[in-house]
Amino acid sequence: MMHTMDPRYKIPSRRFFAETVIPNLYQSTKTTVLESLKKAGKIALTCDAWTSVATDSYITVTAHYISDDWRLLSHVLQTRAVYESHTGSNIADLIQKVAEEWQFPTRDLVLVTDNASNMVVAAQLGGFVHVRCYAHTLNLATQRALRLPSVARLLGKIRRITACFHRSPIAKHQFEEKQKLLGLPHHMLKTDVITRWNSALDMVDRFLEQQPAISAALLSQQVRRGEADLCTLSELDISHAEDLVKALKPLKDATTLMSEEGSPTVSLIAPLHSQLIQDTKMTVGDSPVTREIKQAVNTDLTKRYNSEQEKNTLHLASALDPRFKRLPFLTEEDRKEIFRRVTAEAAALEQNQDNVEDENNLENDTMEGDTTTTLEEDTAPPATKK
Repeated sequence: MMHTMDPRYKIPSRRFFAETVIPNLYQSTKTTVLESLKKAGKIALTCDAWTSVATDSYITVTAHYISDDWRLLSHVLQTRAVYESHTGSNIADLIQKVAEEWQFPTRDLVLVTDNASNMVVAAQLGGFVHVRCYAHTLNLATQRALRLPSVARLLGKIRRITACFHRSPIAKHQFEEKQKLLGLPHHMLKTDVITRWNSALDMVDRFLEQQPAISAALLSQQVRRGEADLCTLSELDISHAEDLVKALKPLKDATTLMSEEGSPTVSLIAPLHSQLIQDTKMTVGDSPVTREIKQAVNTDLTKRYNSEQEKNTLHLASALDPRFKRLPFLTEEDRKEIFRRVTAEAAALEQNQDNVEDENNLENDTMEGDTTTTLEEDTAPPATKK
C-alpha cells in the first residue's frame, strides 16, 4: 500500500521501532511522570504479584497521588519479571529500588496489597504504612462461603445447566423461544469464573431471572432428545439460590463501591467493614443456608483489620470524610481518641507550615539586606568608596 502511495517512502523496520522509537517514547514519558511525582505531597503504592499464562512470574507496582488541581492520578511504574522467591524480604527490596528509580521518599509511603503473608512482611520490613485491599478481603470472605458443601453443590447444578445452553444450539434456540413466549428479557445465561467470586453471584442471579424459560426449555422434547444427562433444580434448590443471592448481595455492593477509580476509597473501609459484620450476624427467620453463609462470611471478616496501625489509619481516613466524620461505627471512647489524633496531626501540619513560611521570610529578608548593601556600595560617593 505504501509503495503504491509513494514508491520513494521506506517503511521503518521492526528494529527501528523496537530500539529507537519505543525507548525514546518510554524515556520522554518517564521524564513527565518523574516531574509529576516530585510535586506529589504523599504517594501510595499498589503492589501485586501475578503469573502469566506462560507461567512467568511478575510484580506490578502502581503509584497513586493527588495532583495540585485535586485529581487522583495513577501511574503504572513498572511490571518486572521476578526470578527469585516471592519472599517478603525480596519484595521489600524491590519496592525500595522502585522508590530510588522514581525518586520519591519511602518515609511516609503507604503500601496497598492483597492479604498474602509475604506482602505483610514486606510492608513491615520496609517500614511502610500498610493497607490491605478491601476488595480482596471481601473476595476471601465470600470464597469461604462459596466453598460450603450445600452452596458448592447448588453452584455445580446451575453450572451444568448453563453449560448445556451454551454448548447446544438446539437448547439455546428453545431457550430463546421460551423467552419470547414468557415475555422475559433477552439475556444470555452466565457461567461463573473461578477467580471472580461475584461471577458466581451473577450466574445465580441471571439463572433466577430466566428460571421460567429454563424450565420450559428443559421440558421440551427437542432438548431432551439431544441431552441424555439433564439436570434440573428442585423447588428447594430454587429457594436456596434465592437465599444465596440475598445473603451475598451486600458484599457485591461493597465490592462495587471499593472498585471506584476516580476518588480515594480508604475512608470507606472502616464503615463498610463494620456494617458488613453487623449484616452477616444471624437473625430470627434465616434459613439454614443463609445461616451457614452468614456465619462463614462473618467469621472471616471479624479476624481482619484488627491491628492498631490498621485501625488508626482507617479510622483517621473516615474521620476526614464528611460522610463518616461522626464515626457512628465506633464507641464514644474510640471516637474521642480519633478526634484527638486528627486535631493533633492538623496542629502539627500547621506548625510545620508556619516554620516553612518563617524560613522563607528569613531567607527573603537576608536576600533583601544583601541587595540593599550592594546598592548602597554602588551609589556611594567616590571618596566614601575609597
